Amino acid sequence: MTTKYDLINFLLNLTPDSELAKTRAERPVATENTQAAFDAIFSAPSKLLTLNMKYYFAHLVAKITGSVLLEKYYAELLSSHTEIEITAHLALAEKYLHILVSNPNQADYALTQQFIQQGWSEPDIILLAQLITFVTYQSRLVTGLGLLIGQNSNTGHRVNEPQTIKAGIWNHASQTQLGQTSPTVFTQSQLGWESWLSARDANTLDENETQTMKKHGQLNSEYFLLLAHQSEILALRTQIDRGIFYTSGGLPRWEREFAAAVVSKVNGCIYCASVHARKASQYSKEHYADVEKLLATPAGSELAEGYEPRLLAIIDLVASLSATPIQASVKQISQLRSLGLSELELLDLIQSSAFFSWANRLMLTLGEPFELPENKE
Repeated sequence: MTTKYDLINFLLNLTPDSELAKTRAERPVATENTQAAFDAIFSAPSKLLTLNMKYYFAHLVAKITGSVLLEKYYAELLSSHTEIEITAHLALAEKYLHILVSNPNQADYALTQQFIQQGWSEPDIILLAQLITFVTYQSRLVTGLGLLIGQNSNTGHRVNEPQTIKAGIWNHASQTQLGQTSPTVFTQSQLGWESWLSARDANTLDENETQTMKKHGQLNSEYFLLLAHQSEILALRTQIDRGIFYTSGGLPRWEREFAAAVVSKVNGCIYCASVHARKASQYSKEHYADVEKLLATPAGSELAEGYEPRLLAIIDLVASLSATPIQASVKQISQLRSLGLSELELLDLIQSSAFFSWANRLMLTLGEPFELPENKE
C-alpha cells in the first residue's frame, strides 16, 4: 500500500505508525482535503499570481504568523525560483497581506477597490485571499500539532514572552457600504453579509459547481458565490470545514463551535462569532451563559478569565493559537491533557481553531456584516 504524501506529516516528521499520524487518520476528510487545498491553491492558474509570487507571499505569511517550520519550507521553495520583481500589483498585494494576517478587522471597502482599479479580476483577488488565509490556517495547524508532540518554540513556532490574549476590536461604521445598518455588539442573533466585490451569478456555474454548492446549501449565499470565483478551492475548503466540525467522537460539537467563536473574538469577526456562538448554544443549552459571557467580553479585555477549568484551558489555548504571532505553548497542551482531553479531542480543538483563522480573515476582508430587519428593535 502506498502512503499518500502529506505536507503536515512531512514537516513534523511524522511516520505513518506515529500516534499523531494515526490520530490525524481518524479525521481523513480534513486531513486529505488540507493537502488537496494546498495542491489546488499552488497550481491554480493566474497571470498575476505566478508560482514564485505565491511562494513569496506564503513565506511572508508564515514568517509573520511565527511558524518557523513552515517559514523554512516556503523559503526553500522560493529559493529555487527567480527573484520577485517589485511591481505595483505586488506592492498592493503585500499591503493587503499584512492587513489580512495581522489586523484583518482593519480591512475596508477602499482597499478591495484598489485591486479593481489596478486591473485585478475577481478570480485573482479571491485566489490571493485564499492563498494568504490558507497559510494562516496551515501555520496554526503545523504549530498546534507540533505542540502535541512536544515541539518547543525554537523549532515549531516563535514565541518570546507569552502574552495575555485579549478580545479584538470590532472595527465598524454605522452603516455598510450599501447603506445597511452595521451591527455594533457581538450577538447570537443572525446577521447578513454583503460583499465588497462582485460575486458570481449562480446561472454562470457549471453543472458540477451547481451540484456541489447546492449540496452544501451555498447557492443563495453571496459569500459562497464570491468564493466560487475559485470553485475548486471553495469545494475543498468546504470539505475541510465538514471534516473538522461534522465528525463523530472526539471533542464535543459545542466545544468545537465555541472554539470558533473564541477565534472570532480574537480577530474581531462579529459575523463568524454570531454564527458559531449560536451553534454552540444550540448544541449545549446548559452552556448558554458561557457563550454569552464570551461574546460580552469587551475589546481589550482578557478572554480566558472566569470560566470553569476545562473551558478556561480551552479558551487559553485557542486564543493563544489564534494570536499573531502565535503564542500557544506545550504547557497549555499539558494542562488540557491533565483535564482529561484525549489526543483526538486535542486534534479537533486545534483544527477548529486553525480553520477559523482562515474563515475570519475571508469574512473580514472581502465584505461586511449587516443587521437583518427582523433583529432590529
